[in-house]
Amino acid sequence: MGIRIFNTTDYPADNKKINRLVKGVLKKEKKTVRELNIIIVDKNFIRRLNRKFLGRNRSTNVLAFDLGEVSEIYVSKDAVAEEEELYYYVLHGLLHIIGYEHKDKKGEQIMKKKCLNYLRGITG
Repeated sequence: MGIRIFNTTDYPADNKKINRLVKGVLKKEKKTVRELNIIIVDKNFIRRLNRKFLGRNRSTNVLAFDLGEVSEIYVSKDAVAEEEELYYYVLHGLLHIIGYEHKDKKGEQIMKKKCLNYLRGITG
């Protein structure tokens, strides 16, 4: 498994923490991904992705794509008010990639609870 982090912005992300977070969640969930790219972008970039691939002409906080051999998580630095939110959105995207969805309130609550629990357990 390879995890690559690309930061196209000036946001000061802690790559070691992101790496540890992703590996910890995959281990606890008993899941694997072949290659994972985590890309930190600005709101304009994520808006273009959202429009192109999901037909939504608006910015969002995170987009996740499972492309088979490679999975990608895009996080908008403009949606991040504090460092922990960045990790939350990375986690949220990762949960989507490994099969979680939030098409209803129950799914939304499950994902939120998992994200918060993993954040507390792994990032300290």
